[in-house]
Amino acid sequence: MPLDIADKKLLNAVQQEARLTADQLSEICGLSPTAALKRFKKLRSDGVIQREVAVVAPKAVGLSVMVIALVSLERESKDVIDRFKKSIQSSPEIMQGYYITGDADFVLTITAKSMDEYEQFTRDFLYDQHRVKNFKTLVVLDAVKTGSTVPVD
Repeated sequence: MPLDIADKKLLNAVQQEARLTADQLSEICGLSPTAALKRFKKLRSDGVIQREVAVVAPKAVGLSVMVIALVSLERESKDVIDRFKKSIQSSPEIMQGYYITGDADFVLTITAKSMDEYEQFTRDFLYDQHRVKNFKTLVVLDAVKTGSTVPVD
């Protein structure tokens, strides 16, 4: 779907604050409030805006450990990969999951209350539920930049 300047202005704005009013959207994109809201709803219905969420600080809810895990599966068959993808989507501990190329099959961002809790997660999720060949854990010392903002030019 081709995006015009108004669409791009709307997308950049709502990525910073999803709760903008029709009047605020109007000021940002130069359209009337009704037209701006209609444009916003179209971007949502067309799937350009996938969802609107609140970003919660993990430490504020007791999740003081964040790790990046590189996971390699024992077998790379379609069934094994699809099952692992579904498990990633349904696991609340996994904040982000990517199927990747390179030395690992997946890279996961995982949160936990403690290293003990993370270790239990690895036992339950990686070893008991799946055929994991190996995984490598990278402990996050400081989240320098987080978010899901996509640059829209």
